[in-house]
Amino acid sequence: MANKNEKSAAKKAAEEKAAQQAAQVENPAEKQEDISLAKIVSMSKNKKGLSNDSKVTLANLVHEAWVKDEDYASVRDGAIAIRDAFMGDVIVTSMIEGHDAFSWIIRKDEKKYLAVKAVLAEQGITLPEFKALPAPTEEQLKLAGNVENPEETRVVTVTAADVTEEAKDKKKKEKALEATNPTTNPAEVKDEKQLAASLSSLLTKSSDNIAVRIKTVINFYRGYLTIQANKAENKEEELKKVKEMSRTEMLEKIAEIVGPCPFALDGHGKIFRNHFVKSGTIISPFCLYRRTAIGADKDAIDDAFLADVVKTVIIWSCNSAIANAQRNIKEHERLIKKNNDIIKKNEDSTDVTLAKTALRYNENQISAANAIIEQMNATITDLKNPSFDGIDTLVEDYNGTDDTKAEYKRAHLIVDNVVKTYYKDVDQTKVDKDAFLKNVQQRAGIIVNMFRDPLSQSIAYNEGNIVELTEKPAEEESKN
Repeated sequence: MANKNEKSAAKKAAEEKAAQQAAQVENPAEKQEDISLAKIVSMSKNKKGLSNDSKVTLANLVHEAWVKDEDYASVRDGAIAIRDAFMGDVIVTSMIEGHDAFSWIIRKDEKKYLAVKAVLAEQGITLPEFKALPAPTEEQLKLAGNVENPEETRVVTVTAADVTEEAKDKKKKEKALEATNPTTNPAEVKDEKQLAASLSSLLTKSSDNIAVRIKTVINFYRGYLTIQANKAENKEEELKKVKEMSRTEMLEKIAEIVGPCPFALDGHGKIFRNHFVKSGTIISPFCLYRRTAIGADKDAIDDAFLADVVKTVIIWSCNSAIANAQRNIKEHERLIKKNNDIIKKNEDSTDVTLAKTALRYNENQISAANAIIEQMNATITDLKNPSFDGIDTLVEDYNGTDDTKAEYKRAHLIVDNVVKTYYKDVDQTKVDKDAFLKNVQQRAGIIVNMFRDPLSQSIAYNEGNIVELTEKPAEEESKN
């Protein structure tokens, strides 16, 4: 039997450990690997009294968790864009809660900074010019925790004037909705208005990552539909309809009920959309999101579900852009009519000249809005039926010798994305190159299939075609 001293020592050790854990919770900068992105966003949203320096600390923790922490090494290339979309939400929330400014520490890297600037600009946030960024003060560095090479850092500060009124208004409406505390119990929803409020709140209020939020919203909506079906006279028929609804159909209906894409989701939608349009392949945004989603949760998430999330968020973002463009067209058409009336009725040459100038401006704005609508509709069409261009010839294009050809560049982009996402731990020098590339080709085709209608998927690509990779014999390795 253990003696009293041993018990006392064990108890003391346990108490010390508990105290250390408590201290780590109180001082998150001392235990950065335990700080998830969701927790950081939650902290920055809920603690309205945070000082600007505390905001610097929080932003630095985002950097630590998503860029420097070795646990997230596999998502470094894509995490920055996703992180910045979340940061955009935090910044705008901070502004509407009455804070004069929001600051965070960054590395002195102009190329990366311009990428951040571009992402936040999509959310209505203008960052200062890189050359104008000051070095952090001693107090800011202290609050930010362990900052490597502080002389190589700069501080970014955003003020309320740097955020568009449109962004602030959108976030204000979302916050006002959250303040009404819509029900999270589908049985308590009495009408379409309450349903829209609950769905919107679940999408915006939670600090969970997108996949978790959307999964929660789908479960809520399915629960609501099931309750309504049970009340119907043709109960069995309605329940059968609910059961047969796919996730994609659910998400499309949810987007229709909620209306404009929520601020935070819209930021991600624009990131995914830009990756899709610029790369010409759905593989780029899917792999980007899969790396960040898996890295954030540390749990495997169904690939088909992630594909549904990417598809829905992009389409939702596109439809929101279309609706905004249509509103702009109506407003400029109203102004055109007004200015035409001035030209017809007013004999004052000055008024007529101004009206004609305004007419040209309004007409140009309508042309620009129509171009946006055309572009968004084309993106939606391409997304709903992505092509296998570059997949069927992937191995051949990848092994090509002319690195200036578009096919060569596309093949290397696709392979790079798939490898970072599915084969990051494979030492390519130790496995058969042909077998490895064929596996990558299969995985790329499987990804494209997930975005296509089941009846138009290619049977050439499926999980059964992916082979186990084995190490090459030593003598074969030495030849390479």
